[in-house]
Amino acid sequence: MMFFRMPTSVKRANIENAVNFIKSAAMKRRFLLPFAFFFISCLFTVNLFAASEQSIKALYGDYLKGLFYAEEGDYGQALNELYKVKNADPKSIYVRLKIASVLIRMGELEKAESELKEAKVLDPESFDASLGLIFLYSYGQKDRELEGEYEDFLKKAHKLKPEDIKISEYLAQFYFYKKQSQEALSIYEDIVKNRPDYVDALFWLGYLYEDLGRRGDAIKIWKKALQILPTHGQTLNSLGYLYAEEGKNLDEAEGMLKKALAAEPENGAYLDSLGWIYFKKKDYKKAEEYLTKAIGFQEDPVIYEHLGDLSVTLNKKTEALSFYKKGLERFPDNKELKSKVDKYGNENKTPKK
Repeated sequence: MMFFRMPTSVKRANIENAVNFIKSAAMKRRFLLPFAFFFISCLFTVNLFAASEQSIKALYGDYLKGLFYAEEGDYGQALNELYKVKNADPKSIYVRLKIASVLIRMGELEKAESELKEAKVLDPESFDASLGLIFLYSYGQKDRELEGEYEDFLKKAHKLKPEDIKISEYLAQFYFYKKQSQEALSIYEDIVKNRPDYVDALFWLGYLYEDLGRRGDAIKIWKKALQILPTHGQTLNSLGYLYAEEGKNLDEAEGMLKKALAAEPENGAYLDSLGWIYFKKKDYKKAEEYLTKAIGFQEDPVIYEHLGDLSVTLNKKTEALSFYKKGLERFPDNKELKSKVDKYGNENKTPKK
């Protein structure tokens, strides 16, 4: 089955922008910090020391000294005090976290990572250790490690609070980014089971059904979403574009996209979908009008391809090749554009004598 190409800002935000999120340390910190602190505050309580009651008083004094020196910027002395605590209480996770934070300030990232990994070995379910590693990998731009730790963090959060929809959505979107559609689908099915009126979840459930080749289920779910919220733009666009791809219900699809554009008149994805509907209706003048508007608001490989396909239909193959090439320049990994550049580029070559 042909992969369903949905030229929506949602798809881009969760695929191309997700890649940028993983690659950009600044984006990672901006995204992860509020997310992580939210969960840390509501999921667990830290035990400062694992030592016996008799030694806690002395340990607490050394620990406070370590904090004081750290705040004063005397990181060497801070580590001296904190290592005393660690040596006296080797099972304390929280002291390792504090040591790691001081080491990060000193730029000793490998040593900090070692402390955090030790903490995680002591307690594999520790949110503290996972969060510390997430910050560390983000700061050090270790994308592969960050990705793995982020997934582990989300899985633990979901296991602890499976009824929390926001946690579930974070994990589902992570699976979507990883192209693990079946895993994402399973989570969204659970969300919809518990919240059958949650339109955003219905939209994503429909998208995942379509991605997995279950087009009938996708249509059914999207129709349900629009019964609940008839103005939901992403669903209007997705269902309308699906109808356009199939060449059916085109009048209904046109109405859907006009409704979506009434709320977001400068949404390039919606403009493209309406242009493609007009293309399927053979109203090529309107198709050109909307596709041209679309590329002005949002550069997207599908829009370039649509403009090229329209030009081919109008027997403007040189113009079509120009659109395909321009799109391929901006999106060099796009297979559809490359295929059409090869095809129409070869057709335009002068045969050798």
